[in-house]
Amino acid sequence: MDTMKYILYTRKSSEDKGKQILSLESQTTTMKKVAADLGLKIVKVFAESKSAKKPDNRPQFLEMIKMLESGKANGIICWKLDRLSRNPVESGKIQWLSQQGIIQVIQTSEKKYLPDDNALIYNVESGMANQYIRDLSKNVKRGQQTKLEKGGYPNYAPIGYKNNPLDKTIVIDEARGKYIKRAFELYATGSHSLKDVADILYKEGFRSRGGHKYNKSKIHRILQNPIYYGVMFVHGKYYPGKHETIISKDLFDKVQDVFNNNNRSRYKKHFYPLRGFMTCNVCGCLITALEKKGFVYYYCTNGKGKCEEHKHYLKKEKAEKLLASIFPKIQFDKEFIEICYLADQEKNQKDENFFENVKTNLEKRLKSLQEQELKLLDAQLTGKYTQEAIEVKLGTLNKESADIKQQLETLEKQSPEMDERTLEQTKKVFLEPYLLEKDFIEGDDFKKREALEKLLLNASIENQKIACLKLKQPYQILEKVEDKTDFRQLRRGRDSNPGNP
Repeated sequence: MDTMKYILYTRKSSEDKGKQILSLESQTTTMKKVAADLGLKIVKVFAESKSAKKPDNRPQFLEMIKMLESGKANGIICWKLDRLSRNPVESGKIQWLSQQGIIQVIQTSEKKYLPDDNALIYNVESGMANQYIRDLSKNVKRGQQTKLEKGGYPNYAPIGYKNNPLDKTIVIDEARGKYIKRAFELYATGSHSLKDVADILYKEGFRSRGGHKYNKSKIHRILQNPIYYGVMFVHGKYYPGKHETIISKDLFDKVQDVFNNNNRSRYKKHFYPLRGFMTCNVCGCLITALEKKGFVYYYCTNGKGKCEEHKHYLKKEKAEKLLASIFPKIQFDKEFIEICYLADQEKNQKDENFFENVKTNLEKRLKSLQEQELKLLDAQLTGKYTQEAIEVKLGTLNKESADIKQQLETLEKQSPEMDERTLEQTKKVFLEPYLLEKDFIEGDDFKKREALEKLLLNASIENQKIACLKLKQPYQILEKVEDKTDFRQLRRGRDSNPGNP
């Protein structure tokens, strides 16, 4: 019987999800039988579920090395050499201890390694283990890249989705996807902080798989993830996805607008429906609100300390009247809207040129972005700009390209025919300013804010008047039409034949 003392070491990669050739239990059983057949004495068994790709990543392995260096054991039993290490640092450590005689024997299921053996054989076999993990990493990355380029999500499904093992895609998790949409809708109002959203969702039943509450940092990450509107952000690049979306891009952009305008996302003791929609036309600072002696006033924050407008307070009633004056600017005569609607019905509701124009414009913009990327890469070679500046610009171009590709893909799925449903939606766009005006004038503070959320990007105020106005689309387009009863002006550029009346 061999009088040496052996450590039995087994390992299964933590990155493995059940595909390991031999599990920890199987390795232990197999090698204990080998030890019994050879008469080897095992003084300690280490079983570890860790990757050996990087050094100093395995506590059990490090403990084994300490036992060997202290003389408590002088041999190792393992299923294969690659169970001990797949990186050159730890492979070198094992080889060095062997050459010093601290490790006198390494017994695997296939052979025995001794200190006097040819070091080249050990180096080749350990090098093969290291090369395997490097090749595996490259193959995994290559596979992920290919899947991304085809519109597939390569990782574990994010919250709100679940992995479909049949076709390796992600699908909406019906039980939890609704909470993702709810989170975006809540935060887009600008009336709730991240903590508010987390608390509301928890009360409504949103839980982690372990039954815990999602904190505000997790909600923050969810609200900034473009995957929910169809674009994947992986390894610093954007890719258009083919998975079903949970929210629209418009809703995602609204949430980002709130993030970029921090005064709307903070908790407010008082709810001021107009706050966040007005800026000072003189200094560009935000117009905020305060309540004094039961009255609400809006005023310039004077963040730069040099603005005289800061001294002029705008009463709530006057501020509301100012913003209410916007609605008539985008309202078309109702009878005129009905005439347009009927005219398009008589044309069988077709407008193929509209879709083609949109597609052509998107393709032109995509080509332009690609040309800009090439120019930036040329500039990078010449050293005209800093690497940091080029990377920032490339990131912006990449994101816009991904968005356009996603829009083109959505457009491909749409019919070029303007059917009855499309006409109704168009009609609704023209009639909606009347409904929004009614909500703003007659509704409560929340209705007022919801109306502004749909309509207004910013109103610049000077001398208690609107000096400059920026509306959301399509209202910005409607506002620019000077004569809202001129049918030809409204249709200009839409008819395929310029000579049509």
